[in-house]
Amino acid sequence: MNTRTLKVITSILTAVTTLVLLDFGSGRNGPENEIHLQCPSLVYASVSNRYSNADVMTREEEEEFERKAEEADTEEEADIVRLDNPEVFNLDDYTITAPANYEEIADKLRGEDGGDDDNQENYDGKYVWVSDSKTKLYVLPSTTSKVIGQFRKGTKFVRISYSGEWSYIRLASGKKGYAISKTLSSKHVSTPTPTPKPSRYYYPKPKKNCVYATCSLNTRSGPGITYSKISTLRTGTEIVVASKEKGWIKSDKGWYVKADLCVDYPLTATGKKATPTPTPKPTAAQLRYMRLSGFARYVSGYVGCRYVYGGSSPSGFDCSGFTMYCYYKYYNISLPHGANMQMHRGRKVSLSKLQTGDLIFFDHDHNGKADHVGIYVGGGKLVHASNKRTGVIKVSLSTKNDVIAARRYI
Repeated sequence: MNTRTLKVITSILTAVTTLVLLDFGSGRNGPENEIHLQCPSLVYASVSNRYSNADVMTREEEEEFERKAEEADTEEEADIVRLDNPEVFNLDDYTITAPANYEEIADKLRGEDGGDDDNQENYDGKYVWVSDSKTKLYVLPSTTSKVIGQFRKGTKFVRISYSGEWSYIRLASGKKGYAISKTLSSKHVSTPTPTPKPSRYYYPKPKKNCVYATCSLNTRSGPGITYSKISTLRTGTEIVVASKEKGWIKSDKGWYVKADLCVDYPLTATGKKATPTPTPKPTAAQLRYMRLSGFARYVSGYVGCRYVYGGSSPSGFDCSGFTMYCYYKYYNISLPHGANMQMHRGRKVSLSKLQTGDLIFFDHDHNGKADHVGIYVGGGKLVHASNKRTGVIKVSLSTKNDVIAARRYI
């Protein structure tokens, strides 16, 4: 090959390479303009999987594995299903394809050099979460700039670029803005969920600030005898005091009585001091009812928590993780993590004799094993960690099918 031919070939290759580089990230979505990034968070899967080369598990397949874990007869079998499932892929093993909607990234990458400056911008397109109690999103990277919005802890964004001080992020709505980098985390941060406190028993609170009529007592519309009469109270009538002024008492109902015709201790209908009646001790049945009603309120306090497969804490529950957590925290009763294993504990209960706190088991597969469980809270209601779409919910038991058993542990 002579020198002239070599120069011609070199010129052609240079021209082609230049055209390809200029076309990179040109701003129109399509297969010819896709950017290939080694980044787990940039998954774009259409119906035809056009933009994904990873074999993503379907919702039906995931629910199937959840049922298998719940139906396991031992903790070891459940762990194998949850942790060693060969069908679960690792996104880090794939080069994920995303549509070319990060024009800013491509433009910056073409024109900027690397460096060790802390304020140098980096580009990743990964998810980040608000790690502070609240963080603001600004139009420009300055705290004096206009605020787009304020977001609570656990809110998720896509981070387009970042430096040591500011991060350029995109909201789910498509809006973009700047947030202070130290208020964001690249690791998942859960939205705080208030944890209800166990209230074992309920006693009505005694009334406070009461007085009692010492005689037949007229009530008036204002603090004085010149005001119109409203009614007459019997001797010993209890009056809840809202305020006192000028020798008159204003009741919580709005009318007034003369203060010196009242005393702060109970009276009988004849005007004698009443002998306090000792408060009877609750019977065993009453104590049991109070304990169970307290458990129902405690369980219902978790309605709204999100569903997480394998989860057993307020940051995320699956069905048996929810029942296991509530029983341990309230009654200090340990249950295994798995609906089918829990069904083999406790005492069998007829559905016609359910009481608050009983566990209801379901067999949606009709294979003789429990694959779901919830807590009966009385009044025909069931609280259970349903699925990822609804989280922990309270539903009518009459709307649920495939009940296989009910068990009692208390």
